[in-house]
Amino acid sequence: MEHENNPQINGDIKKGKLQKYDARGVQTLFRTLSRNHYNLLKMVDNKARIILTVNSIITSLLFGVQFIDIETREISINIGTKILVISSMLSMVFALFGMLPYRYFGKTFEKSGYKGTLYAENFSSQSLKEFKEEFKRIMENGQNTYDEMIIDLYFLGKVIANKQKLLEISVGIFLLGLIGTILYTLVTEITAVT
Repeated sequence: MEHENNPQINGDIKKGKLQKYDARGVQTLFRTLSRNHYNLLKMVDNKARIILTVNSIITSLLFGVQFIDIETREISINIGTKILVISSMLSMVFALFGMLPYRYFGKTFEKSGYKGTLYAENFSSQSLKEFKEEFKRIMENGQNTYDEMIIDLYFLGKVIANKQKLLEISVGIFLLGLIGTILYTLVTEITAVT
């Protein structure tokens, strides 16, 4: 009764509750992070598909319409068209790299010693016995499980960051090609008029 009116004791009780390990809160955190990572990965893949589709349409149209002169049946390629086709094709290459199935790789992964048991591509090369032993090790105590999930989320985040970089490069190349083509067309039109 006495401690209800004492702000010092009330503050200590609240502080103790905040510092306490909350299993439900941790589970919610992992669930939210996993969902966010999955959504990011899906978004990056969708954007890469859009870039690939747009560039393939542009390239197909330019090859089909622009290059073949109907009267002479000869191929005539101006510099503006070359810029756009080359940038579209390079953009498609980076978009395709961004769409590749993700794997945990690189120096950080190798140094950590993490086997990537929670990811199908990694554990599919293990025998059933190795897989079971690895999962038993993970499930020995709650902290192992959380550690494994933390490491898995970390490397998944690395993969997403790599895919986003490839996507940025792809979009950047496409934009540069588009801007280059527009500038070339404007300059040639202006010089032709004067």
